[in-house]
Amino acid sequence: MQQARQMIRFYTIYALIAFKDFNIAEIEEVKLKFGIKLGGKADIPYITECSAESNLEIEVKCKFPEKQKPDSQ
Repeated sequence: MQQARQMIRFYTIYALIAFKDFNIAEIEEVKLKFGIKLGGKADIPYITECSAESNLEIEVKCKFPEKQKPDSQ
């Protein structure tokens, strides 16, 4: 479980830094959703089976600046 906690923290920091200096739009909200499946099986001595799955979903809410209209004179 310690490794899962470290992995979640790593990917959280990694994802948030990607949007920190995002100058194209104003980031209003970032939602991170983690899914982790861990499993193990030991039916026969010395032969084990294990699996691991993970996914990361990122939802970003942003606002794009309005284009400046030239002043009409």
